[in-house]
Amino acid sequence: MASYIEHSLVVLSSVIKRKYNDDNLYNIIRKLASTCTDAGFPGEDGFGGNHKSNKVIAEITKEIEKL
Repeated sequence: MASYIEHSLVVLSSVIKRKYNDDNLYNIIRKLASTCTDAGFPGEDGFGGNHKSNKVIAEITKEIEKL
């Protein structure tokens, strides 16, 4: 089951694709949604910047900032 934030990002990406026809941003947001499932959970590096999923999210955020 998707988290609320993951579901919101999927909905947002669909609106962007439909309303603005922006496949690039659509794909970036989908990638972000699928990555956020594992981010920020307790465990090794938990909420820190060294957690694998958090690193991926940081890279995706940089991609978005370049748009």
